[in-house]
Amino acid sequence: MKFYGRTEELETLSDQLPLLENGSRLVVVTGRRRIGKTTLITKFAKESSLASLYFFIQRGYSEDDLVKSCLAQIKRELNLKGFLPGISKLSELVEFCMQLSKTTPLILVFDECQELDYVAPKFWSELQNVWDKIKNESRLLLIMSGSIISAIKHIFSDANEPLYGRTDLLLKIKPFSCHTIRHYLEENNPDFTAEDLLMFYAMTGGVPRYMELLTSSGCSDVKSFKKFLFSQASSWYRQDGHVILGNEFRMESSAYFSLLRAIAYGKTQWSELQNEVSTNLAPYMSRLETQFNLLKKNYPFGKESSGRGTRYLLTDEYFRFWFKFIEPMTFASLYESSQWNLSEGLFDKAWPDFCGRTLENWFLKDYSENGAWTAVGQWWDKRGENEIDLVAVNELVDKIQFAEIKRNPKKIYLEKLQEKAEVFLKNNPKYQKFSVSFKGLSLEDIKN
Repeated sequence: MKFYGRTEELETLSDQLPLLENGSRLVVVTGRRRIGKTTLITKFAKESSLASLYFFIQRGYSEDDLVKSCLAQIKRELNLKGFLPGISKLSELVEFCMQLSKTTPLILVFDECQELDYVAPKFWSELQNVWDKIKNESRLLLIMSGSIISAIKHIFSDANEPLYGRTDLLLKIKPFSCHTIRHYLEENNPDFTAEDLLMFYAMTGGVPRYMELLTSSGCSDVKSFKKFLFSQASSWYRQDGHVILGNEFRMESSAYFSLLRAIAYGKTQWSELQNEVSTNLAPYMSRLETQFNLLKKNYPFGKESSGRGTRYLLTDEYFRFWFKFIEPMTFASLYESSQWNLSEGLFDKAWPDFCGRTLENWFLKDYSENGAWTAVGQWWDKRGENEIDLVAVNELVDKIQFAEIKRNPKKIYLEKLQEKAEVFLKNNPKYQKFSVSFKGLSLEDIKN
């Protein structure tokens, strides 16, 4: 796959290199699976002027076997002659690399580092001792990359863990921007339609691996996307949701699945979600938001918290699509029995309602990324009588824009939007002196 975007991320990593003159650096790169962490790190390492070592950590190896494999690679790639010192632990291997970096700076990468919990359970506490001992006199850029968000947070952000407070850079890799998604599809289909782009976004969420999977399978429009989804070709794509969530949840997965499924189906308020579990809802919602990063609170624009008015949304478009069209038992049974025509029929019936929210999410994301606005969100009043699809503010120049989002531009009524904006401004007087504009956004506008 051609390398797309990630300019800022590459610059952020490159900025660490001159800082090695002051001592070794610990960089943590995190993000959901398939987001392109390894591709980013590999490109950065190749473009740097330093020698680099990359180790992929996987279960099934003993620490001794992994050390032997890593030492052989170090000797080969760094062209070291003679016998290497006796090393039996991974922490000793890191120390050896730190000693080497005293004369020549070096990049050392552990990919899927959370698996070290299983390969070498004592590694993190042993690394703390090594790191604290020779960090200041060595010049190693140690990059720890991991995909299981909850595990990475535990290792590096838990105050009770050995490496707490030692991270010099925490780099979270996010899905591609709207600009990059649009550009990517255009390169694969110069004549793409707005509907093509919307379905491409819904199915991939801007996750590079899913985007590559579709286009490498010859899919670049609605017809081919659906042909892919409703065939055996999509088996890996459909299964990936189970793989990712299974790694995150481990235990008690049924409660989490029930909540995420309900939100994907449009149940966004606390009272609605409480009915989905037979126990206290609070700890599950808290972990989905803060530990797994799969959920976010959506407040009315202008409110930092709104109590009962809070709505809960999925943060990942792929999982929003997955919980609607792949995971539910009705669809799963049809996929399993290869009833492609029936599953496609159910999809076609549900897609028009589902993609309305997808279209809103696209514009909210696009407005947040385009550099023109300091804050972007949605607004609704306490009674639910007035809702505004998009509110964007630029507090540097005191301007505010209200937008209504509809697939069909003929269903956009700016006069009603202006009436809702009056209610908003009455409830948010700080914006009353701002320059106000109104806009209708329809499906065709996502191509711009």
